[in-house]
Amino acid sequence: MSILSDVVDNISKEVSKVQERSQEMLQGFNINTQIRELERKKTKVLAELGELVVDKHHREKDISEEAIKEKVAEVVGYEDQINILKEELDTVNVQRDPNASRAKKEAAKAGYKSTPGFKCPHCGTPVNREKKFCPACGGSLTGEVNSSFESEFESQAEPASKSERNSGGTAGDGPLDVEPEPDDE
Repeated sequence: MSILSDVVDNISKEVSKVQERSQEMLQGFNINTQIRELERKKTKVLAELGELVVDKHHREKDISEEAIKEKVAEVVGYEDQINILKEELDTVNVQRDPNASRAKKEAAKAGYKSTPGFKCPHCGTPVNREKKFCPACGGSLTGEVNSSFESEFESQAEPASKSERNSGGTAGDGPLDVEPEPDDE
């Protein structure tokens, strides 16, 4: 009887694996459907936004800036939702990918989410700003990474002059995330 129970156990395990994989595939399909729907809505709003701009500037209709800003905010909202769903889809795909590293699979299973624009300085993998180590390579994410992330956004807001970049900025600045430009001498 033990051989029969072993066969039944093995069949049960395989059925469970198939069910799990089909659930992952269905989840991926549903996420893709949601992304396509949001993309469709975003395209529609972009067309409406384009009409407003043409009406305002070409047809000289009285279109308020507030109406344009509302459409822009709607587009940005759709883009944010799409990005969240794409991250969720990436998580589902990592679980199904036979070539994904064990660390990536465990991170995806644990619900690990990366911080947009924040990458490991060692391997370039998108990482979570709150973590101390990269899930892909194990490199440290403390200190220089946080300051380079912050300085990236600060530099976008107010670009530094060439002399500030070469001199290392002002006292108290964190480490630079840009290489000094070579002198033309």
